[in-house]
Amino acid sequence: MSGLFGTLNIGVKGMTAAQTALQTTSHNVSNMNTPGYSRQRVNLQADNPYNYTGVGQLGTGVKMSGVVRVVDDYVTKQIQEETSSYSRHATKSDALSQLEMIFDEPSETGLSAGFSRVYAAWNYLGSSPELATAKTMVSQESQTLTDTIKQMANQIEGLEGDTLYSIEKDVLDFNEKVGQLSTLNKQIFNVVIKGQTPNDLLDQRDRLTTELASIAGVSIDYDKFQGVKLTLDGNAVLDGDTIQKLAVQSGGAKGELELQGADGSVKAIAIENGSIKGSQEALAVINDKKVELNQLAYSFATAVNTVHGKEFFTVSQTDAAKNITVNEDIKADTSLINAGKYLDKSAAGDGSRATAISALASTKLNYFQADFAGEYDPDTMKFKPQTSGTTTNGAYNDMVTSMGIIKQQADNIAASQSEVLGFLEDRRSSISGVNMNEEVVDMMKFQSAFQANARIISIIDEMLDTLINRTGV
Repeated sequence: MSGLFGTLNIGVKGMTAAQTALQTTSHNVSNMNTPGYSRQRVNLQADNPYNYTGVGQLGTGVKMSGVVRVVDDYVTKQIQEETSSYSRHATKSDALSQLEMIFDEPSETGLSAGFSRVYAAWNYLGSSPELATAKTMVSQESQTLTDTIKQMANQIEGLEGDTLYSIEKDVLDFNEKVGQLSTLNKQIFNVVIKGQTPNDLLDQRDRLTTELASIAGVSIDYDKFQGVKLTLDGNAVLDGDTIQKLAVQSGGAKGELELQGADGSVKAIAIENGSIKGSQEALAVINDKKVELNQLAYSFATAVNTVHGKEFFTVSQTDAAKNITVNEDIKADTSLINAGKYLDKSAAGDGSRATAISALASTKLNYFQADFAGEYDPDTMKFKPQTSGTTTNGAYNDMVTSMGIIKQQADNIAASQSEVLGFLEDRRSSISGVNMNEEVVDMMKFQSAFQANARIISIIDEMLDTLINRTGV
């Protein structure tokens, strides 16, 4: 369209474009503190020109080609992957920190100090077998030790339960978010099919997928309508209208997962990242330490009972750490403690058996085995040192040290991932975050554009008035 009406139309389009851009700027400012929000901008381009005979092509003003998010999809994908890895190791580190608190080493009240005090009490009894107080000391220190072991066993069992609950909670959160994402996929489809861009819905989509990646390390793919397909261990969790629910296996190893289809199908899966994976790895360490504590308690009690000649500790091989205790008869009458070599009638002042028990402190035995099988000589009241064996405190320190190494590895990786994630978040913020200074500049720019186009319309109005009302007779 040429002439004054064409110019008037250009001014109207300019005002509309400036108004739309200003509204988008206002939307950005309003959401500058909204988590996951990506700033938006109006894409403006010159409208199609028309041919003016004898002159050439004349412009027809501005055209809005759409409102788009300012995002870097590659950075978004990296954030999802690194969030998944960070969540895994941070969750593992947190659980193992609680396990470290249970072992409480080094400490005057820890198990290592408890073993040392028990052996010291037996050594004192060996040097003073005629003192009733020496036998009382052995009984009391042993009771304190067994109480410590039982408390640790109960705390480890409690931590195991808490970690399993954490997995179950993450599974519920995961399924809920998958349901939300399924609904969001449909909303996005309804907008995209009309040729429009659902910017705010896409922000919600990216936020949800990042949260899902942090829980279970899902693989994320997008269809041509910008909807999401989620995959776990090669199995589709969300694909169109099809949803499979994540669940904790009712049988098998604790904390293992399965996918339950709407058709009743069930398939065991393994995940590689996310907070659930971190909890699973922590659970494996917790279970290992639980088993080792049981083996240590059983082997220690069996070794002492063997040298003592009759039951000093009451212990069962199943859940030894929870059940170990000093023989009730000995608790009631400490004179039943054997200090001398001969069980039926020891010579006065003979504390050789008590000394032999105290010598277990430096005897190298294999404490971590299902069945304690030390080679014992009843004449010398000594165990033959075993190949690759350790002392009691050495075995316990090995437990604590191996756990500390695993914990330190998780700490280091979590710290490293945190730095990487922080860098990526800064990168995303520099690209997609709302900068108040930029938005203020844009507001002034679009305000000026609106006013300038309004002035053009006003001038065209005056020219039309001259043309219509002031020309002719």
